[in-house]
Amino acid sequence: MVFATVMVMAGPGHDDGDGHDDGDGHDDGGLEFTLKPKGLGQAGQFQFSVDGPGVNYFTRFLGDGFYVESSTDLKQWHDVELLKATDEETVFHDSGGPPVSRFYRVRYEGGTSTWGIIRDRILGPSCAGCHSEGTTFAKQSKLLLTPDVAYEQLVNRKPANTYALDDGLELVGTEGLASVGKSFLWEKINTAERQHFYDDHPGYGSLMPLGADPLTDGELKFILQWILEGAPEHGVVAKVAGLTNLERYSPPPFTPLDKPGSGIQLHVGPFDVPANFEREFFMYKELNNQQPVYVNRVQIEMMQGSHHFIGYLLDSTVPTLVKRLLFIPNKIRDLHLPDGSDDPLVLATMAFHDFFAGTQTPRLDYQFPKGVALKLPAQAGLDLNTHYVNRTGEPSTGEVYMNLHTIEKSDVKHEAKIINFNNADIDLPPNRVTTVTADFRASEKMNIFQLFSHSHEKTIEFRVEIAGGKRDGELLYISYDWEHPPVMKFDPPLVINRGEIVRLKTTYNNWTDETINFGLRSVDEMMILFGAYY
Repeated sequence: MVFATVMVMAGPGHDDGDGHDDGDGHDDGGLEFTLKPKGLGQAGQFQFSVDGPGVNYFTRFLGDGFYVESSTDLKQWHDVELLKATDEETVFHDSGGPPVSRFYRVRYEGGTSTWGIIRDRILGPSCAGCHSEGTTFAKQSKLLLTPDVAYEQLVNRKPANTYALDDGLELVGTEGLASVGKSFLWEKINTAERQHFYDDHPGYGSLMPLGADPLTDGELKFILQWILEGAPEHGVVAKVAGLTNLERYSPPPFTPLDKPGSGIQLHVGPFDVPANFEREFFMYKELNNQQPVYVNRVQIEMMQGSHHFIGYLLDSTVPTLVKRLLFIPNKIRDLHLPDGSDDPLVLATMAFHDFFAGTQTPRLDYQFPKGVALKLPAQAGLDLNTHYVNRTGEPSTGEVYMNLHTIEKSDVKHEAKIINFNNADIDLPPNRVTTVTADFRASEKMNIFQLFSHSHEKTIEFRVEIAGGKRDGELLYISYDWEHPPVMKFDPPLVINRGEIVRLKTTYNNWTDETINFGLRSVDEMMILFGAYY
């Protein structure tokens, strides 16, 4: 038998690039591909090849609106299984019996509107899994993105996020260019502006899709064009040919920090993180400062895979002998032993910690208000706590830099103090959503200029508010993202008067079959509010 190669065309509205049909009501194609038998003796298996990046584009969407058909009688084949999909080849298997022809094509039977493609080809695969009826994410965000309600849920609606609402954002507006800068959807998916997102809008939560690859550049451009055209539900307003651009944003590589012009640089690593292991350790670093120094800016840069990095001062209660024996400079003290248990001596050292500075984000550059600085006494040291999580089957590497920028004492108007509200009374029943509350009374007037939370993976919401009095219920801070909690800056400062109660209300979703309590690992939970005031 002789096999020939045929050219066929497919795609949702694929045309000559102008987003319109050829005048007879049918799309005239534009992205061509060929199908040919994979080899003799392999009946029912075919190789799919495309010049350029189109392979992943089509294989991603196969099975939801796209159909493989015989190239002779165009009979629809419902029982076609995708066996393999790589950049080099894609193999289909027809389980519906001997095919009429060995040549196949892909045909799209969905709607050809721009919104229809966004709904079915972008939001459906990338977003609807989390934003569907009954899920924790849908309840938290008050947003459903399943095809039946996605348009009504997105367009001309206010976001549930408190910070975005206060900033006057809507999910998607219909005013074209004026709506782009006010679109919370665009803020959440525009990964190219990742640093702007986390630096300038720390309260907006995580970039989306959460825990998945960013949308492709082609998908982002397609959505942006739709918003620019007024986000219509019907009609073609964006060029679908751009969807073949499969490039994605990738974060900038880890780069060591330059040493500060005035200040101190601390460096940890590189160090190994074993496969399928959480490595958390402490390393005491002497600062070798002969006189007190005043820190007004902190930079932290971490290699990928970090859960958090914190610098602790040692409090005044640590006995001299304990400090000499347990806090040996530049020596790693691993918290978790190879058998999974915790080293009791390392646990004991944690009793002498006073929080100084830290972050859960890969990079931090925090500038204190003008004239405000944290004082480090002469001959100070920091116990550096590094926590990396490696859930892969291969070892990884960690490394951290920390810069402490200092100013002259004469430039300091206010010496900053640290907030460390820590609740260890956490008891989360299995397979339940639980809210834990803890109150802390201010012992002095607090002019707060920084707040951020610290918790672990089962946290849904971390809320901080005033409890009691005339300000009862006043929201001070909220985070929906345990991995990237917002570092909130207050200028002018947030004032808490002496005697007022600060209430922490944290909601957890314990999806496991085990009770979860306070603990040091990411599978345990925490409930800590850090910050600074004067």
